[in-house]
Amino acid sequence: MTIRKAVWANQFYPSDPSDACAMWEDFFKKCKYPRINASLKALQVPHAGWQYSGQAAAEAFKQLKDSGVQTIVLIGPQHRLAKKYMQVFPEGIWESPLGNLEIDANIAASFIDYNEAFQPDIKAHAAEHSLEVQIPPLIMVLPNVKIVPILTAAYQREHPRILADALAKIVGLQSDIAVLISTDLYHGESYKVCKTTDARTLELVENLDAEGLEQALAQGTAAACGEEAMLALLYASERLSVKKAHLLAAYNSNDITGSKGGYVVGYSAFAFTGV
Repeated sequence: MTIRKAVWANQFYPSDPSDACAMWEDFFKKCKYPRINASLKALQVPHAGWQYSGQAAAEAFKQLKDSGVQTIVLIGPQHRLAKKYMQVFPEGIWESPLGNLEIDANIAASFIDYNEAFQPDIKAHAAEHSLEVQIPPLIMVLPNVKIVPILTAAYQREHPRILADALAKIVGLQSDIAVLISTDLYHGESYKVCKTTDARTLELVENLDAEGLEQALAQGTAAACGEEAMLALLYASERLSVKKAHLLAAYNSNDITGSKGGYVVGYSAFAFTGV
């Protein structure tokens, strides 16, 4: 069996199980958004170090508890390798300080078989953090869930539509499968531009406006480092029976540090439901 090690422990999050668990218990206690009484189709969470983006992510992961979801399709950006295809982790388990999660090999195979834009690639996941940081909080809320990790490839213009079609066909209206999009928002040197750009991004996502978001991303008036996955989810939203995007949290790294200057990254969390 293939084992994907937790390589970012002690960098993006604690490696000690007690510390990791305590951190998420604290995040969950501080959550402000109420439980949504509607069928959960998808979530969007950030993927920075937990001390920065964990509170936003907790608002989303909290919505998964007792949801009945059995498989999560995890989709995040590939930050480190130049790939021309989407990289699917096909089988095995992912380790974390809070336990392990098993790959849903059947669903993974469905993506690989769907289009040659999806390829099995275990090595591509080895050093990427965008999905690894989601494993411990998933275990906190759904300890027996299976996962399908997929990394997107940048600058492949046709991929969001292909991914959207795959999500519509493979996930569709199944209530026991949900999609989790891993993306941060603006990256740059201006707190003011971050606030303006993130506001536009959030507005378009709330409106489920895939074409508007794609245009704004191209123009630089919106920003998301996991834009391919976010676009795909919005393009597939109607076929996934998504009716509403709930903005659960939005802030940036300068808000956390208290320094309104220097490098800043935007964070958000959304829940996409059928009502």
